[in-house]
Amino acid sequence: MRIMRHELNAREYKLLLNPARFREATSDIAVSTFWEERLKPAILNLGHRDGEARHDGQFGAPSERIVRFWETSDCLLTRADLALRERLPAQNGTPVAGQSEITLKLRMPDLFVVAATVLPGRDKDARTTFEEDIAPLEVDDPQPEKSSVIIPVKRSIRSRFSLSTTQVAEWGETRRSLGDVRSLFPTVGKILYPAEAEFSSGAALVSGPTVREVVFKGARVKLGDNIIGKFTLTLWHFGSVHPAPTVAEISFKCALVDGDMPGKAARRALALFVGMQTDLGNWINSEHSSKTALALPGRCGRPIE
Repeated sequence: MRIMRHELNAREYKLLLNPARFREATSDIAVSTFWEERLKPAILNLGHRDGEARHDGQFGAPSERIVRFWETSDCLLTRADLALRERLPAQNGTPVAGQSEITLKLRMPDLFVVAATVLPGRDKDARTTFEEDIAPLEVDDPQPEKSSVIIPVKRSIRSRFSLSTTQVAEWGETRRSLGDVRSLFPTVGKILYPAEAEFSSGAALVSGPTVREVVFKGARVKLGDNIIGKFTLTLWHFGSVHPAPTVAEISFKCALVDGDMPGKAARRALALFVGMQTDLGNWINSEHSSKTALALPGRCGRPIE
């Protein structure tokens, strides 16, 4: 019997930025400066289309969410390439909705393993997406006590493929367990343990730090062949201890048509992303390679000091 595989919905290019640059001024001013003085010039290097520059729009007013990641004490989800994320709409650091948006994501380098995974949600309105996450080619520094990353002289990319299902659900402060995850995502046991014989419904979940997430959108890049890259600039504030942003990321996402991205548009997207790694100068982060790892609890990630 032939297995039905998911079709890629989008490609998202993600680059961590230096959060210190967003502490030098109010966030909206810093974001505007970044767009005008750094990102637009990088886009101009792609050339013009019909006499017009390929950049479009600008970053608008931000939206805000509270974000937490959940894990078992032995990092079971992380070891299985899974991430469980909770989001709540917020205003000035305070949640403004009663129900959380819960996402379970499988992300790994193997396209076909992820594409063949079955990950439904319990709710009929649950949304499942299959995307390619593209980041700079880099590795963690293997030296003891080092937190920086090693970047090759010739900049390139690395891809991971993510299948994520999101649904709205009650997710309070009471004790959470793997059983609660399986009630929302019925196939999680088979992803963790193919035979499910070892699945422990009672295994407790703990959350990482509470993150105030501030998101700016509206800026775009026209890559040709009706492919538009939509930018998102994300700032993470880790609780009251870190009122200034501790993590910053710029990304642009390109929706695909029938799982395809035309060659010329793909080349421009690649050229832009590789160029951003060099053209953005001291706006680039060289300390970490993953923002999710910074938000995982305990030894499952790399907590912010």
